[in-house]
Amino acid sequence: MKKETVADNLKLLQKGSGKLYLLCIIVGALTGFTVSLYRWALNYANHFREFIVKNSLSEGTLTIFLIWISFILIGLIIDYISKKYPKISGSGIPQVKGILLRKLDYVNWFQELIAKFIAGLMSIGAGLSLGREGPSVQLGSYIGFGITKIFKRDSIEKKYLVTSGSSAGLAGAFGAPLSGVMFALEELHKYISAKLLICTFLASIASDFVGRRMFGMDTSFNLIANYPKNINPYYQFILYIILGIVIAFFGKLFTLTLIKVQDKFKELKISRWIKISFVMSTSLLFCYFLPEVTGGGHELVEEMAGGNRTIQLLILIFLAKLFFTALCYATGFAGGIFLPMLVLGAIIGKIYGLTLIKYLGVGLDFVPHFMVLGMAGYFVAVVRAPITGAVLILEMTGNFDHLLALVTVSVVAYYVTELLGLEPIYEILFKRMPKDTPMKEEDSGKKTIITVPVMAESELDGKTISEIKWAEDVLVVAICRNEHEIIPKGNSVIESGDVLTLLLPEVKVYEMKEILYKQGNTK
Repeated sequence: MKKETVADNLKLLQKGSGKLYLLCIIVGALTGFTVSLYRWALNYANHFREFIVKNSLSEGTLTIFLIWISFILIGLIIDYISKKYPKISGSGIPQVKGILLRKLDYVNWFQELIAKFIAGLMSIGAGLSLGREGPSVQLGSYIGFGITKIFKRDSIEKKYLVTSGSSAGLAGAFGAPLSGVMFALEELHKYISAKLLICTFLASIASDFVGRRMFGMDTSFNLIANYPKNINPYYQFILYIILGIVIAFFGKLFTLTLIKVQDKFKELKISRWIKISFVMSTSLLFCYFLPEVTGGGHELVEEMAGGNRTIQLLILIFLAKLFFTALCYATGFAGGIFLPMLVLGAIIGKIYGLTLIKYLGVGLDFVPHFMVLGMAGYFVAVVRAPITGAVLILEMTGNFDHLLALVTVSVVAYYVTELLGLEPIYEILFKRMPKDTPMKEEDSGKKTIITVPVMAESELDGKTISEIKWAEDVLVVAICRNEHEIIPKGNSVIESGDVLTLLLPEVKVYEMKEILYKQGNTK
């Protein structure tokens, strides 16, 4: 296999993007089909679970016992798959971040894709409180990675294709193409470039197009939530601020619970098969006695909009859903926390709305409205991606009347969470990935190129090339400013909005890329 030289890497800067954009469309279409198949299979599995649980009540204890044994066997099978392919564990979003930071590699990408699909289907199908969105994002990243290998694309284009697949995965999971784009930019990369924007848009639109051929044009949530227009807007604004503050504290509760339960699950000195059996038994008990907390919770949100559950019952459902989600995620089974987060936010929103009705006499139309705001605010409080949170809920509900309220709650939740000193959940989970997961690579002497965006008031902003203390072996080879390439000199001034192209040894990318990104983003 031919080794990449420095000259080869520099040539990558000048080549066109037509083939890359075409491959992004292919990645998006394939991801859309795969994720849509995954959604369809999950719907079937959930209906089948509900059917056998309901019928077993009239068939006697022997049938219930056989179902219990089946649940435990399913858990042990999932655990075996997860041990064989450790990169499929959890939501998959931390692994995607690892790929983009070049700290991971999908060595057996196709086998892992199949394993993720099957393990996620079995986990959520067995009633575990996990979501489909994280696995969908990782499935898309596998497809993007696979296209890179099949078409022998370089390391730079791999970043765009994996990101495109990830954004297409989220777009396909929720029928929300704009959210897929924003998630890739705001959460995975944390910066915007023209090429990255085009790649993610093409892939997300292609994914959404394929998904709508299978699921129709309806929004992800069949939720009628009218904006209450007969209330004083200043009064409403105060209510939104209060909700944002409340949501922020519950967001911290979610993060702390998830991490604490994960730690306790690992520290518990009993056989793993007993732990798995306990989790699967708990899932079966909830299927019989509190089915609202099983699965991702999509149907629960739609039911709550018009349901008559009391505040006390909603608090019980919230606590059960919170701890069951944390317990399920602690197993390391394939499944995300994205959808359960939205469900918990909707529950808080409904409790808030019912409380306003009881004590302030507001109208019933406030309840679904605050459920929508609760979903967005809770997502922002936990993930710390305010634009993605607002856009996602708008696309999932199809009602843009809520835009101002969504943005208000999201900004307040973001700010209060920042004051609480809580890291974004996916950053925490990325740092907590098993130590044997990162890709090991020997020093081959090869050089590679990375790009680093420069934000306003960052450590690099306003300084000349010579003023920066670059790490050893790091060379600035180009400055991209307003889509024009500048050959840098020692006295070249770096400006906010620039994208620096750096040449460094491939073996140092894993330790240096995050450091260089922080130089360009914070001061």
